[in-house]
This record gives sequence, C-alpha cells and structure tokens, in this order.
Amino acid sequence: MKKTIIRKEHFKSYQAIRNKYPGAVILLRIAGEYAAFQEDAELIQQLTGNSLTALPGIGNTCRCSIAEIDSILHKLVKAGNKVALCDPLENPHC
Repeated sequence: MKKTIIRKEHFKSYQAIRNKYPGAVILLRIAGEYAAFQEDAELIQQLTGNSLTALPGIGNTCRCSIAEIDSILHKLVKAGNKVALCDPLENPHC
C-alpha cells in the first residue's frame, strides 16, 4: 500500500475535531487510510499493534487501512471508547 503523506493541515483538522468532541477517539480519513494522532494514536497502537510514526511538529501518528477499520472500531467501542470517524467532505485525495 502506498503511504499517504500526512500534512500539518491534517493535524489542524484533527485538533479542531478533537476540540469539538473531546471525549472521543478521532480517526481522520486521509486518502486510502485512517490516521490517528497523539494519545489516540497510542491507544490504537495498543489495541491493534499497528506501528506508531513520530512526525515533526505533529507527534505520534498511527495509520490503519480502510479494510481494517471495522475491526478497529469494534475493539475501540468494546474497550468503552467513543469514536469519531471523520471522512473528508472535499478533495478526498489530499
């Protein structure tokens, strides 16, 4: 799978959503995968074993494919988490 480039604009979107839904785990769709940031990334890594990537100016990220999202959502909800699954409204290829 081709790695999606995560930009600071994605992180800013994540932060805005995080502020709106402070108690939820935020999964942000970026092209062909979902990404989580900071503490959400660490939680997903613990539940799934997916790797963490540290990005300058952003912190930890954890990515998951669209194909595995149902399994990840199940694990997050079963563990008692609220989840906000965020799909883009414009330009889905950014």
